[in-house]
Amino acid sequence: MRKKRNPQCSMELHYVPHEICSQLSGISQWLDAHPQFNDWIYEDLSSGDKQNTGRNGLSAESVLRAALLKQYLNCDYDYLSFVLMDSMLFRDFCRLEPNQRPSRSSLHGLISLLTASTWERINNCQLMTAKDQGIEKGRTVAIDSTVTESDIKPPCDSDLLASSVKEICRLLERGQTLTATPLYEYTHHNRAVKDAARKHLRWQRRAASAL
Repeated sequence: MRKKRNPQCSMELHYVPHEICSQLSGISQWLDAHPQFNDWIYEDLSSGDKQNTGRNGLSAESVLRAALLKQYLNCDYDYLSFVLMDSMLFRDFCRLEPNQRPSRSSLHGLISLLTASTWERINNCQLMTAKDQGIEKGRTVAIDSTVTESDIKPPCDSDLLASSVKEICRLLERGQTLTATPLYEYTHHNRAVKDAARKHLRWQRRAASAL
């Protein structure tokens, strides 16, 4: 059984004299000022629930806050699960009940149910708030275009051939679905191309070692 929010959970964050606590407190207040977010998240989660029975799962509010916390910490689901067990501050932010200890797989499964349209609506509300407060007008987008040096695998004929055959097979398979009765037959050659590419790679390595 899933609820939209946990009304019995404290609305105040566990006080920590740190900048992170202040930032999370501001995010929490902004989320509380937009209760419609919980309705949108609940609709996404309900579409993925096979049945709305059993013990209480994470509320829609908790799932949204956990997703935002993951982005705030820039972490994976393993670390997110750990901090939600270990930190009172992060547990308060996500409005978790005392007996709730979400696992990595549970967090991943729930957060992945949130649709792109829901995130777009939340982002639009965030942009409107930034405009009202004179923080951001949303007319331009800043991106990081810093160039970093890294090694890349040089293209070779066998790889290009394998990619071409794979794409041709994909298009042929897609073309068969355009009519009720397929108008042609074809044979997959992906395995033969992979074998040829491996042989060519082994030949390249032997030739390079002989030099």
